[in-house]
This record gives sequence, C-alpha cells and structure tokens, in this order.
Amino acid sequence: MEYLQKCFYKSTNWNEDNIFSNITATSQALLEFPIPNGCKVDLSSKATEHLASSFTLSNYHSINGSLAYLYSSIPLRNTMGTKDISLQDAISGFKMLELNPSTTNALQNPVYKNTHDSLLYGRMYFPGSALEAMIIKRISAQTQLLIKCINNPHLDKNGTMIVYLQKNTPKLLREFIYSTNEALFGFRCLYNFGSLESSSNKSNSSNLIPKFDNSVISIGTEIWYAALSMSPGLSTAFRYSTRSTSTGKPLTMTLACNPILGHISSAYTVKTSVASTFCSKYDFNVFSYASNLSLGFEIYNYSSNNTPNTATAPPRINNNDPQFLGSNNSDTKGNVHIRSPDVLNYKNHSSNKQNVIISPIQALDNYYHINPTLLPSTKSEVDDVGKPLESQEDSNNETAMAAFENLVNESDFSSVVKLSTSLNDKMLKLLWKGRCKDFLVTTGVKMVLNPVTNTPEFNRFGISFSYAC
Repeated sequence: MEYLQKCFYKSTNWNEDNIFSNITATSQALLEFPIPNGCKVDLSSKATEHLASSFTLSNYHSINGSLAYLYSSIPLRNTMGTKDISLQDAISGFKMLELNPSTTNALQNPVYKNTHDSLLYGRMYFPGSALEAMIIKRISAQTQLLIKCINNPHLDKNGTMIVYLQKNTPKLLREFIYSTNEALFGFRCLYNFGSLESSSNKSNSSNLIPKFDNSVISIGTEIWYAALSMSPGLSTAFRYSTRSTSTGKPLTMTLACNPILGHISSAYTVKTSVASTFCSKYDFNVFSYASNLSLGFEIYNYSSNNTPNTATAPPRINNNDPQFLGSNNSDTKGNVHIRSPDVLNYKNHSSNKQNVIISPIQALDNYYHINPTLLPSTKSEVDDVGKPLESQEDSNNETAMAAFENLVNESDFSSVVKLSTSLNDKMLKLLWKGRCKDFLVTTGVKMVLNPVTNTPEFNRFGISFSYAC
C-alpha cells in the first residue's frame, strides 16, 4: 500500500523529497531499516486502476493479520506487480533527489490536469478491533490535505487523529499540523537554496580533482506545542545534495539538531557505484556528552542475465587519442548501447570489443577526462587533437550525471543486502531482499551484545513473503 501511495504522488506531481519529515529519509533507509519478526505473508491485488486490496497474515507468538483497501480517484497506471517491479522501487534506499529546485521535477506527469484528486485508504487488524485510515485530498496543484486516523481500544480516548495541511512548491514547503493527542499544534517549513546556473560556470580541463555541481541546499525547521501539557518542541535540519560532474555519482549530507534536548545528528551518504551505497551517522548530545557512531551500506546483486563482463580489464583511456573519437559506440541519435549495467561498449579500429567503465579516467597527461563518445545523447565538437571544446564541457558534465542515473534506474537487480551497525548500542542488523519466482522475499536478523555476559544474542529474526498483481 505504501508503494501505491508513492505512485499516487507521482501521478499527481507531488514531490515527497521536499517534505521536512523526509529530509533524513536516505540515512534512515540505510541505517534504520526494519527487520521482519516471525513469518509474514502479504498478498496484494489491484482489481482496477482505481481500487486495490491487501491481505496480511503473520505468525509471531500468535496468528494475526490485517485486511486493507485503497481507492484512488486518478487511475494508477504506473504500478507494477512483484514479478515486474524493480528492486529500486520495492525497497527504500538511496534517493536520487532532483537537485535543481527551480525547475519542474522530471518525474512529474505533464498531462496531469485535475487538481482535486483524492486517495482513500483503510486497514482492519485482527484479532481485535484496531482500525486505521488515511485520506489524501488535493486542494490545488500545490496544496493537499492529509488526514490519518487510528482507532484502538488500548489507546487513550480509543484513538487519535492527525491532520496535515501541506503547501509544496519547488522552493518552499509549509505544513500546518494538528493532532488530537494532547491537542498538539505543529508547523513545518523547508526552503531550498539553488539556482539555474551551476556553481562553476565553466569546467576547467586542467583541474585534477573532479568537481561537484548541480547542488542544492535545503534548510527546514519544525515547531510544536502541546496545549494540554503546555510543552513545546523545536528542531531544525540541513541537507546538502550534489553530484560529481566526472562520474555522476550523488551524495547527500544532513545535519539535524534539537536544541531543547541538546541532540545533534550528522549523516553522510554516498552512492559509491551503481550497485552499492555507503552511509555513516554520528549522534552527539551536548548535555550528557553521549555519542554514537552508526555505519550502514547496501549492495545490489545483478540478475544472471545481466551480469557485468569482468573478463576483460578496462583499458586506460586517453581522450587525446583520435581512435576513440571515431568509435562506433553510438547510434544515429547519439545513444550509447549498454552492454551491461556498469560498462559501455565501443569498437576500436581493429574491431575488437572492449569494456569502458564510466568513471573518472586518468589519461596519460595526468588529467581527468570523460570521453565525449561515452556519454549518451551528446555530440560534442572537438578540436584537432580530439579534445572537447570549452563550450561543450558543461553539457558533458550534465550528461555524465544523467548517464549514471539512467544506469541506476535501468539496471536489473535480483537481490540486495543491507547491513548496519551501531557502536554505542552494540547492535548489528542484516537484511536480504530478493526474488523467488513471482514473490519478493525479505529475511533478516538483528543481533545485540549482552551487556552482562558480552555474548551475541539474536534479538530479532524473521522472513516475509510478498506477492502483488
């Protein structure tokens, strides 16, 4: 159901990455991912383009489950079942942010006209009488009303309700929040600093270090006040996102601070390759001087029919060599034929196929270059020695970023492994998610170190099967 909600947001041009609560979503996905407990089976079906249902059954100490229904007023044609969905969409991981807030998100639907669409969601848990519901109502193209309700006899006053009024623009987000729990009032805002011009106007081919460009800085804050208990709340967060102009690899840095509690948290996440991501987070409290370091990474495994060819080592490329400028690696439209997710194909004058990895290439002159013929949809003009003209280098950098993003989105992965650890908590989490026939299988384990005996213990272990059609 969370996947269908994301599809609804994409169909209605709603940018989730611009929400203040998602400012640290990337580090949370790599460090705080949930581990299944016991055995769980999740079956979902989309009866029509507007209606979907889900049935969940789990066995942990006792048999329990849930039954959910979802209705969308706009047809959800961009959804896929577990047989066809890519792992990048099925699991939370590194989020490729739209780094230029002054332009329209590339994922937005240009034909979307109706600004009053809605989504209704309800779930019933058994045994028991717990209910949850959610309503999303678009008021205008940039404003929506979000209502979440929980009904549970074990909660105070048998439940609670939270109302969000959100106005989401490319530059500024504003949220007004009210919760019936302690009459809680809240306000959130997030502002994006960025410009259409790149931070470095011209790329200098004499630079030895690859530059980072197309960056955006997001600064946000939230203010809370509980009227019944008269207790305030305040926190602020900072996010910096950029991509390397040489390789197109993105990285994200976040800094969150709660001045009332004295808590400071900083995180650094980088996509080291098409199939791997690394994240580190450091927490510190200025009042108690308590600190903690958390590390996490994820590694994707390619499917058997799309494994990179590593038999031939990639040669060192010199852009000054004219033989690479006249290669036949692109078609009439300038698109590169991808042989595998990591490498691009080209032919030299002797018609021998070799592999060229998209990465900062150190040529014989000790300068970093990107061969313009390796970049899709780019026809760069070159001088007599085969070097790109100065006016073409900015477009080459942008194409390198687009090429890396396309490799990530179009790669066919069969499984993913996530691992995270926390030094202060003495905890280790391991998660595996992959395909088994038409099912998505998730299994993992959480181990902690006993503070008395200093022996590892299995704190959590389980397996989950998901099927959707």
